Amino acid sequence: MDPKEHKPQVTPKIAVNAVIFNDQGEVLLAKRTDNGLWCVPGGHVDLGETLGEACQRELYEETGLKAQVVKLVGVYSDTKGSLHIAQGPEWHTVRVSFLCKVTGGSLKPSEETSDIRYFNLGQLPPLITDHGRRIRDAFENKAEAVIA
Repeated sequence: MDPKEHKPQVTPKIAVNAVIFNDQGEVLLAKRTDNGLWCVPGGHVDLGETLGEACQRELYEETGLKAQVVKLVGVYSDTKGSLHIAQGPEWHTVRVSFLCKVTGGSLKPSEETSDIRYFNLGQLPPLITDHGRRIRDAFENKAEAVIA
């Protein structure tokens, strides 16, 4: 086979997010240090982790909070905003969002987050890609998970 014809095989990355609401119905968001946008806390799953473990680890790393995973909100595999192509496929992220309940810890920024706050759903700051949809889906608390 001609090496010029070889295309690298790339598999999707898996990311998890912890959607957390306080008693006032406000959602927890973290401000990213890399782009200044706000997001639902989360990140990529490490080799050997379950999705729930990754969600709890990422939440703790980014916010200082410990939480229990309550339920699956949705699996978002659409490529809008998650497929990045230059010379060929570079990455496609499948995002898995969980509704979580805080069980401990205290809010503190990290290397990845410069601010962490709860926001009223009607006054959300500038968000990353589809995080607004994931927040709405979690708030609606449907019986079945969203598959998009």
